[in-house]
Amino acid sequence: MRRFLRVLSTSAPALLGAALCFHFAMTLAYLTPQNPLKLRFARLIDGYMNPLLQQNWHLFAPDPITDTRLLMVACRLRAPDGSTTETGWTDITTPYWEAHLENRLGPATRVGRSVTGAARLIYSADPASLQMAKKLDERRARALEGGGGPGAPQEQEVDRLRDQVKSEQDAASRLGRIVLTRAGSAHCDSLYGPDRTTAVRMRMAVLRFPRFSRRDLPDAGGEMAYYDLDWAPYQPVAPLEVATEGGPAPPADDRTAALEER
Repeated sequence: MRRFLRVLSTSAPALLGAALCFHFAMTLAYLTPQNPLKLRFARLIDGYMNPLLQQNWHLFAPDPITDTRLLMVACRLRAPDGSTTETGWTDITTPYWEAHLENRLGPATRVGRSVTGAARLIYSADPASLQMAKKLDERRARALEGGGGPGAPQEQEVDRLRDQVKSEQDAASRLGRIVLTRAGSAHCDSLYGPDRTTAVRMRMAVLRFPRFSRRDLPDAGGEMAYYDLDWAPYQPVAPLEVATEGGPAPPADDRTAALEER
């Protein structure tokens, strides 16, 4: 027993150092821009970092804000006679931020960020991934022009990396759509009651601020754009009153009208 404790005490610093080196190496690999080495070990890196250690560089190098984004939901409701009706658009973003201003320690911010983050997964592709996919396509085109075939080892590796990039993009888009559908379903239940919604549809309204050359204009003088998802089947989820701490989200008719006037 003493020998075991002596061996453990002497090897503990080395084991701890090795564990820390592994952790920081995985964190560094996770935070680096998209590259072939990261793609090769993507399953190992993501499996270690997600979900408890997930992070990004926004705290240290945030991108300047260039627009205001609102997420809205429309609900397809089942009437007692069996018919269905479709509601107007309701803002589901603003209630989270209003709840956060009332209670800085509440859960509204975390829930709101999960919803807006899901929208970014769908509408904001990783620039590094897009650039890498473009480079891989250009390399493959040059190889084919030079007489190379898809069966060459190098071309097989290019195809594998290209498929990996596309797979990551598709997986992010699927995850974003799932989260938005569940969020929309919860809001439809909160607005119109449970067991009434059969399908939900999400919309993102983006108000792009005037560019620097038009800095004399107010933010409201920018360009407004809407991005709509298709109708998706209702997903049963927990109610949202706990997150917003204010009951159901109010209709967004006034907010939508104000945005459209801009």
